[in-house]
Amino acid sequence: MSTQPLEAKETELSEAAVADYLRRQPDFFLRHDYLLTDLELPHDARGAVSLIERQVAVLREQRQELKRKLQHLTQTARDNEHLLERIEHLILGLMETRGSGELLRRLREGLREDFHADAVELKRFDADSDKSRQLFDKIIERGEPVCGHIATAQAQFLFGKAADELASGAVIPMFAPDSRQCIGLIGIGSIDPRRFHAEMGTTFLRYLGAVLARLLGKDFTA
Repeated sequence: MSTQPLEAKETELSEAAVADYLRRQPDFFLRHDYLLTDLELPHDARGAVSLIERQVAVLREQRQELKRKLQHLTQTARDNEHLLERIEHLILGLMETRGSGELLRRLREGLREDFHADAVELKRFDADSDKSRQLFDKIIERGEPVCGHIATAQAQFLFGKAADELASGAVIPMFAPDSRQCIGLIGIGSIDPRRFHAEMGTTFLRYLGAVLARLLGKDFTA
């Protein structure tokens, strides 16, 4: 017995079921307008005009969304380019310093003037720094800069009395070149709670930490 008639009947029933469903759900394509871009309707088909208009509207919305995304990416690229220029200027200035005192002064000036930081501190660890190092165990273990709200004990260690005025900040661990030994931390604080947040990128901060670690590894004299 041939199964061809049965298959044709099932196809017919399936289409009928779809048509019946659409008839009972007249707002179906309003709720699922993304499907309109896949429909093929000739212009002379009855009822096709409104659907074609809706398709055009959907495509226009998609184009506007793509345009917004492109503009956002373009602006982000410009912002990163300007940020890179400021980082380059700061690092070149740090490389010209002679001594850890001048290094910290240049670092503070650069971050305050070009990056709108309200507080900048550099803390180096030594053999007697185990207790203070433990405050930052998770950050050191992670090996990446952390941005956002800084815990009270950490902020007080980094910024002293100024910690009470700061609402957000960044902690940058510095690692000795060619090793995973943390030799210190850079703390950057802001009175603006939105200046540093957990979702912001940390590529340039990590780069700054790596450069400072190398500079501090030289024979600086205070």
